[in-house]
Amino acid sequence: MKKLTRNVIIMAVVTVIMAVVLGLYIKSTGTVPAADNAASLTDGIYTSSAQGCLSDVTVTVTVTGGRVTGVEIDASGETPELGGIAAETLADQLTKAGSTSGVDAVAGATMTSDAVFTAMDDCLSQAQ
Repeated sequence: MKKLTRNVIIMAVVTVIMAVVLGLYIKSTGTVPAADNAASLTDGIYTSSAQGCLSDVTVTVTVTGGRVTGVEIDASGETPELGGIAAETLADQLTKAGSTSGVDAVAGATMTSDAVFTAMDDCLSQAQ
C-alpha cells in the first residue's frame, strides 16, 4: 500500500512539472500576436531586391489596411528547381505570416531564401 501511495505521489509531481514545462514552452513559442501583423504599416506597394545564389531576387509586398496582403517574388534568374520553388513557397508563407518572423528557409535554396528574407524585411521597413 505504501509503495502504491508513493508511486501515485511521484506521478502527480511529475505531471505538475510536465504541465509547467509545457505551459512555458507554449508561452515562449506561441504564434505571432495579431498586433505584430497589424503594426500599422502604410498602405502601398513596396519593392526591394537582394543577391540570391545566381542573381538578384526581387520581392514586391502589397500592404492594404495596414497589413501585408500580398507577396510576390521574382527569382527567375535562380535555378528553377530550387530557387523557383523556394520563391513560390515563401511567397505564400510570407503573405500569411505578414513578416519574416517564424518563416523558415527552404531546404536546398538557402541563399535564395536569405535574399527573399532580406528584401522582404527591407520592404517592411519602407512601409513603416
